[in-house]
Amino acid sequence: MILLLVAGVPFLLLAIGAAPWKADPGDFPALLSSRDDGTLAMVVIAGVAWLAWFFVAVSVLIEVAARLRGLPAPSLPGLGAPQRAVGQLVAVAALLFVAAPTAVAAFPTPPAFAAATTPALPEARIAVVEAAPGLPEPASLPSVAADSMTETSTIDYTVKRGDSLWRIADQLLGDGARFPEIVELNQKELNGRPDFIVPGSVLKVPDVTTDVDADRPAEEYVVRPGDTLSDIAEAKLGDPMRYPALFESSRDTVQPDGATLTDPDLIRPGWEINIPPHANDQAEAPETPPAESEPPRPHKPPAETPTPVPTPAATAEPEPEVTTADVPDDEVDSSAPGWLLPGLTGAGTVLAGLVLLAVRAHRNTQLRYRRPGQTIAHPPLGLRHVEKTALVAGAPLTATIGHLDRALRHLAATCADEGRALPSLATVTLARGSATLHLAHDDDLPAPWKGGGREWSTRLGKSLPDRDVIPPYPQLVTVGQDATGGLHLVNLEHLSVVSLAGDSAATEALARHIAAELALNPWSVLVQVDLIGLGEELATLDPMRLRHHAHGEQTISSITRSLTAALDAGSGDPEPYRAIITTGISTDEATAELASLLSAPSPRLGVALVSLGAPLPEATSIEVDRTGQLQASLLGLDLRAAGLTCEEAAACAAIVDVTRESEPVPIPTFDQAADGWRSLADHAGALREDLTDVREEGPAGEDSLLPASTDEYAEVAATTPEDVETLAPVVPERVRRTVEEADPTLDEDVADWFDSESERPKLTLLGPVNARAHGEVAPVITKRKPYFVELFAFLALHPKGATGSFVADAFAVSPSRARTQLSVLRDWLGTDARTGRPHLPAASESRTYRETGVKTYQLQDVLIDVDLFRRLRARGEARGADGIEDLRTAMSLVEGIPFSLLREKGWSWLLDGERLHETIGCAIVDTAHILVIDALANGDLSKARDVAETACKAAPYDDICRLDLVKVAAAEGHEEAAERMLADDVFNRTDDHLPPIDLPERTGDVVRRQRWGNARRRPTA
Repeated sequence: MILLLVAGVPFLLLAIGAAPWKADPGDFPALLSSRDDGTLAMVVIAGVAWLAWFFVAVSVLIEVAARLRGLPAPSLPGLGAPQRAVGQLVAVAALLFVAAPTAVAAFPTPPAFAAATTPALPEARIAVVEAAPGLPEPASLPSVAADSMTETSTIDYTVKRGDSLWRIADQLLGDGARFPEIVELNQKELNGRPDFIVPGSVLKVPDVTTDVDADRPAEEYVVRPGDTLSDIAEAKLGDPMRYPALFESSRDTVQPDGATLTDPDLIRPGWEINIPPHANDQAEAPETPPAESEPPRPHKPPAETPTPVPTPAATAEPEPEVTTADVPDDEVDSSAPGWLLPGLTGAGTVLAGLVLLAVRAHRNTQLRYRRPGQTIAHPPLGLRHVEKTALVAGAPLTATIGHLDRALRHLAATCADEGRALPSLATVTLARGSATLHLAHDDDLPAPWKGGGREWSTRLGKSLPDRDVIPPYPQLVTVGQDATGGLHLVNLEHLSVVSLAGDSAATEALARHIAAELALNPWSVLVQVDLIGLGEELATLDPMRLRHHAHGEQTISSITRSLTAALDAGSGDPEPYRAIITTGISTDEATAELASLLSAPSPRLGVALVSLGAPLPEATSIEVDRTGQLQASLLGLDLRAAGLTCEEAAACAAIVDVTRESEPVPIPTFDQAADGWRSLADHAGALREDLTDVREEGPAGEDSLLPASTDEYAEVAATTPEDVETLAPVVPERVRRTVEEADPTLDEDVADWFDSESERPKLTLLGPVNARAHGEVAPVITKRKPYFVELFAFLALHPKGATGSFVADAFAVSPSRARTQLSVLRDWLGTDARTGRPHLPAASESRTYRETGVKTYQLQDVLIDVDLFRRLRARGEARGADGIEDLRTAMSLVEGIPFSLLREKGWSWLLDGERLHETIGCAIVDTAHILVIDALANGDLSKARDVAETACKAAPYDDICRLDLVKVAAAEGHEEAAERMLADDVFNRTDDHLPPIDLPERTGDVVRRQRWGNARRRPTA
C-alpha cells in the first residue's frame, strides 16, 4: 500500500494529464477573466494533488528512516496530523515484518560461553531479545494478525536491568516464543526496535490471568536468606509495593517449621510464599505510599523464636566491634550490573584475578615514578568496565592464585629434596578453599597433601615456605566450572595435543581464554604462547610471552625442527616451554606433523598443541557445544566452559597494557563546587597551589611548614629541593584565617574520634575498613556488617548525598532493596544527640534536598578518618611551622594500608569517583615525608622512624617513604641495615616476573645526593 501511495500516485497523475508545470503562467490572467471552462480548476487541483503527494512521500521517507535507525521521527511543522497518519501506516507495515515467522531468526542466541555463572556472581544480562535453543518451528508462533481481531486485556510491566522480550514473555506469558504479542502491543514504545529495550520503560503485556482457571493453585516461592516480601513482590509481581498481596495469600500457610506468617516484616529462610494466580495485574501505587504501605524491613531471625531488637535506651553497652574480616560475606542477593563482563565471571574468575594482579603490579611499579604532590593517572574511562569486573570477580581469587602457585612449587621442591619424580598431573580442581590434584597415575604425595592413589588435596592458605624453583606445571589453565562452583584446570603439557571441537564461536572463545591465562599466570612465566589464526586482540597482553601470527605454517615447522633437534641432542628441561594455539587453517600439514611428534613417547618436551581444526590423532578431545557446555570424556569433565569474546579479550589486553606505562599526574582538586575545606584543598588535603606563595631563596620563615632554607633540608633528609618547594610552600596569613574559619569544628571532631565514649558514628578507612555506631543493631547488621559498612562508606564519600537510584546502581540492587538497606543503615547509625535527628535522614529531609529539591541520602554529623586526615593536613599547612602538630595528629589516624580488608565482590564504585583509595596513600606518604624532614632537621630520630614506618606500612610500594626509612636507619648508625634495605627494597625490587627497573628519576637523584650505593649496584637499562 505504501508503495502504491508513494510510487503509484505520480503515474496516475501523469496518466490523466495532471501536469501543472506545463501551464504557461502568462495565461493565468486570461483564465481568471474569461468564462470558467474547468481549465483553471484542473490546474489548481493538479497542483494541490502533487503537493499532497510530495508531503506524503517526504513523511514516508522520514518515518521509514526513523524506524530503521530506531529513533523517533522529527516532526514536520504544520503537518502533524498527516504525519501521524503516515507514521501509523508505516508502523503497521513494520509490524507485519516483526510479527512474521522469519522474525525469530533476527534474534540470534548469545554465545553460551558469555553467560557463565558462579553462585557468587549472577550471570550478566543484557537487555536484548534472546532466543533459546530448541525454538518451535516458525509456523507454530502465535498469529498476531488473528489475535489482533479481538481486544486484548493487558497489564503494565516495568522493564528491569537484564530483561529481554523473550524473558518477559517467558515469565509473564509462560512461553518465551510469545514475545511477538508484546511487540504488537508496544509499537510506539519500542520505536521499531524490539531487539532493544530500555530499563525503566513500561510495556503493555497480555493479561493471561483472564485465561487462567480460578481453581489453579498459587505458585510457591521458597524464601532465601536476605529476602523480604517487598523483594519477592518486585521479582514475581513487578512491583515491591504489592507485598500485601503476598502476605494475604500466605498468612494461613503452615510453614515447614510449624509457624505461620503473622508479620510482613518477618519471614524466615525455607518458608513458602504463595504467589496468587491472579496477582499479575499492575497495581496503581501512589507516588508517595501511605505510611502503612512502607516496604517491610529485612529481619534475619534466629533459628528459634525471634527476640526483640534492643532499643538504644535499653542497650547498656555499645555493640562489640566486629571487623569486616570477622563476618561471613553473605550479602543480599543482587542482580548483575550492566558493566560486568561475562567472560571474567564464573569459569573466568581465575582470569579476572590474573588481570587484577597484573594491573595492581603495574600500578605499584608506576608509584615509584611519582614525586610528592602527584598520583598515578587513572585508566581511561572506556576501560572502566573491565577494571571493575576484574575487581569484583577477581579479587576473591587473587589469594587463591598465589596459594596454589606456592603449594605446587613447594611440592616440586619437596620431591627434588627427596629425589622423587614429579607427580604426573592431569587436572586440578579449586573449590571451597582447597586444591585437589587429579594425577595420571597412582602416587604418594608428601605433606601437606592428603589423599591416596590419583587424588590428593590440600587446604590452600596454609603456611608454606616460598621455594625458589621453576614452576612444575607451567601450562596449567582453567577450562570451566562445575555446577557447584568448582573451577577446573587442565595441564596442557601433560595432554600434549588437544583438539577443541564443537561450536566454532565457543571453541575460539575458550582458546582465547587459555591464551590469556598462559600470558598472565604466575606459574607460566617461562611459557611462550603462539597464537595462529586467532587472538590478535590479545597481542598487547604480554608481548614477551604471547605472539600472534596470521599464518603460522612456518612457525609450526620451526618449532617442530627445534624439538627434533632437542630430542636428538638429549637436552634437559625445556627452554622455553611452548604453547601453540592454532585454528588449523592453512597449517594442517605442519600441525599434523607437530602433533605426531608430541604424541610419540619421548622425554619432557614442554610443548602443548591446541588445535581448533580437523581432529588430530592421539589428541585429547575437548568439546564445547553452542550452549557453552564443555565435555572431555577422557578427563571426566562436564563443565560450563570458560571463554572470551573478541571484545572481552581486547578489553583485558587493553587494561593490562595501558597500566604498564601510566604517567604520574598532579593530585586533582575537587571538580564540583565544594564547601568548607574542600574548596581550599586537593583530594589529598594539600592546599590549592593558587592559595600559596613560592618559597624564596633562604629561610622560608614561620609561614611555611619547613621554615629553614630549602638546601638545609635537602642536606639532612632523603629529599630534593623540588620536594620541599612542593610540600612546604609559604602560606599567607589571610589564607590561614580562611582555612581555619572554613573548618571551625575540626578540633571537636578530632577529640570525638579519639574519645571511646563518643556515640557519633565512626568510619575507619585508613587501614582495615571498619565502622562503629550506637544505634539499633538489627540481626542483619550483625550477620552482614561488611555490606553495611560499605554502604556507610559509599554515603560518606559522597558528601553531597546520593539518590536512591544512584545507590541502587552502585550496589547492583533494585531501588526498593536499596531503600530497605538504607533504612537498616539509618537505624544502625542512630540519632544525633545534638540535633535529635537521624545521622541518616530521609531523602526528603536531607540538607541537599532543602537546598536543591533533589531527594538524596546524606549523612549528618558522622566521623570519617580519611576526612579528618585531609582536614588536619590542610589546616596544618595553612598554619605554617605551627601546623606540624596537626600533621602528627593526622598520621596518628593511620592504622595500615588504607581501604584494606574490603568486602569481597564489593566496592567497585570506588573506581567511578575520585579513586580516593589510591590518592590517600600518596597523601599519607607526602605528609609523612614532611614530618620526617622536620624530625631529621631537629635531630628527633625516634619521631622520624615512627612516621616513616607508618608510611611504609600504609604505602609499601612508594619509593618516597622507603627512602625516608633508609635515611633514618643510616642516621641511627645502622648502615648495614640501610644498605640491605636499599638493595632489597629499592635497587633490586621488582613487582612482576621481569628484572628490576632502572631507578626512577627522583629515586636516582636522592641516591646520588646521599651518596648511597654505587654504580655497580644500580641496575642499568
